[in-house]
Amino acid sequence: MGLKGDFSEVTTLWAKSPWRVKAFLGLSFFLASGSIASLSDTVFRWKGFVSDAITFYKTYVSGQLLGLLHYCFDQVPTGVPHLLILSALFLGANLRVAYFALPTSQTRSLASQVAARYLGVTVALLYGTHSAGHELEGENVLGLFSSSALWASISYWRIGGAARILWFANLLVPFILVGIAAAFVSGWVRVA
Repeated sequence: MGLKGDFSEVTTLWAKSPWRVKAFLGLSFFLASGSIASLSDTVFRWKGFVSDAITFYKTYVSGQLLGLLHYCFDQVPTGVPHLLILSALFLGANLRVAYFALPTSQTRSLASQVAARYLGVTVALLYGTHSAGHELEGENVLGLFSSSALWASISYWRIGGAARILWFANLLVPFILVGIAAAFVSGWVRVA
């Protein structure tokens, strides 16, 4: 039962209960509120997990790709590896949804439109930063990816069904895997 149901059940039980039951209900409420008191510890642990994941990503994923790009090309802006990785993730998720959808379905046409719009906006972003004489930075790439992913997520959420599950699985699993790998690496190198 939900919190509202629990609260209404306690209020009806409170009026006709002896002091022992009231004391037990009060103790139960106090112990249940202990989880709220430990919320700061939970946030602190998640902060470490997210920080380890970002450091792992920068060191072992985007940093390695940037090194490879510097090996192949003379000058590479720092945002290019992020753009390549996030674009591959976004387009890969859309292509998987389009591949597994029925050929005449609304889901396949939506996946095609989303992928085409993302490519168009990415080319416009690259052209705009180059024309303005600015370097492509990670914030621009993250903004493009976040806004495109949010728009596509809302669209797939409204369609529902297998497309929604496939979209969110393909979009979120790589982030979760990077977090898990970072946790293993962080735990492995930690000195007790």
